[in-house]
Amino acid sequence: MSESRWAGESPAAFGLLGDVEGAPVNDLLAEMVHATAGQSFLEWQRYRIAAELDSQLVGEEVLTDYRMIDSTALCAARIATVLSISQVAAEGLLARAVALRDRLPQVLLCLRDGKVAPQHIRTIVSRTDLITDETIAAMVDAEIAECLRRRGSWSPNRLRDMVDRTVYTHDPDAVRERRQVAKDARAFWTDNDADGMGTVGASMTAENTLLLAQRVHAAADHVCKNDPRTTAARRSDALVALTTGIPWECLCGDPDCTAAQGWDATPTGPGTSVVVHVVADTTAHLKHGGKPGFMPGHGVVSAEHVRDLVKRPDTIIRPLPTTAPAAQPADPYRPSAALQRFLWIRDHYCVWPGCNQPAIRCEADHVTEYDHTNPERGGQTTPEDMNSKCPFHHGVKTFSEFLDDQTIDDHGRPEVTITTPEGVTVDGPAHTGFDLHPQLDHIEFTAPPNGPPPSTPEPPTRRRPRLEDKHVRRRTERERNRCAREQDDTTDPPPF
Repeated sequence: MSESRWAGESPAAFGLLGDVEGAPVNDLLAEMVHATAGQSFLEWQRYRIAAELDSQLVGEEVLTDYRMIDSTALCAARIATVLSISQVAAEGLLARAVALRDRLPQVLLCLRDGKVAPQHIRTIVSRTDLITDETIAAMVDAEIAECLRRRGSWSPNRLRDMVDRTVYTHDPDAVRERRQVAKDARAFWTDNDADGMGTVGASMTAENTLLLAQRVHAAADHVCKNDPRTTAARRSDALVALTTGIPWECLCGDPDCTAAQGWDATPTGPGTSVVVHVVADTTAHLKHGGKPGFMPGHGVVSAEHVRDLVKRPDTIIRPLPTTAPAAQPADPYRPSAALQRFLWIRDHYCVWPGCNQPAIRCEADHVTEYDHTNPERGGQTTPEDMNSKCPFHHGVKTFSEFLDDQTIDDHGRPEVTITTPEGVTVDGPAHTGFDLHPQLDHIEFTAPPNGPPPSTPEPPTRRRPRLEDKHVRRRTERERNRCAREQDDTTDPPPF
């Protein structure tokens, strides 16, 4: 991609303050508002471009296309590739762009004029999604736009309530049953924090939240006053004890302390075996300093964290061999277990620009297609010709006109590029496992022999075309909402 056109321009070229140092506070705040309105303007431009890409690249065949990688997916893949964002994010951007173009053009103009923040567009699009009648959609679009242009400020909840009220007024069957939708969307998730920590979250009904909190608090309170942990830290440890079966203990250090007795945190039912992989230089960790390691699915962990993991009684250390076969003996097309682990360590994630799928959950892909008839012509199962791709991007490379290339520099580091069907080339990852473990280039893999060809893969398919799936979802939810409304004893609308 070409260099950014923004860096070479003066802020004054965009109507911005060229020199903010020493400017009055009110001027700076006004400039911040102006710059924020500029973000909305740029987001308006992005949506216009995405909608035009949809017009040019997504044809009528989407109505009957059963392929998982259809024209919509490939259009989004182009966006994801040039912006280095995930496929899910690109498909969401594309869907919002089409909705704004076709269903909410007045809201789109509000975005252009800085009357609505980019983050609020998601709320407006999603909460008007069930409107199928074009006339009603136009009325809702106009009323929401009129509200957005009012004098005053919008909080996220105020904007959400305004949109729901407008939709209910014009099309009550399209109003989302918030509690049912929220209940259906209950979930469990984890996030990575710095310094080898993580955050666990879950959404559930209010009563289940109270039950879980009471059990965690009860366990955390079974300690004496000399326990050194904060209340929050004890509760975190109590949750781990409740879910893993680790005995609950007071950490006061007094061998005669009995505060934790009388509380059994061990859950009933069979235990669960979990394997967590960590990549580290064990030689370096024999020293006090050490080097950081990498935990697939989490990221980089400190040397101290690695040392703590090494000390765990259930840790198993498996050194990588200095020499190993590249392919399985009976099938030269399939990478050996050693090469598969090497790719996990080297690539860290899917090599496609913007993809965050851990390499440990990716597929080993031949960059140059394997020549099953004459493997010596190229595409062999070697580290030089293989990299990690998630199932989706592997499919995009295999079943579309996207191209990838990989070269190995003098230090053994892979350099990946992805080229769109129209010829735009985007560089692959700038940071790989070689940045953490440069000694990877010491591993030698023996060339694979010839072998029998595997079966040719078929493109993945979906149950029904993308738009039909969307229409079925809409019809189902609208009918459920209509039935619930008809069974309601009162005819009064909800208070807004």
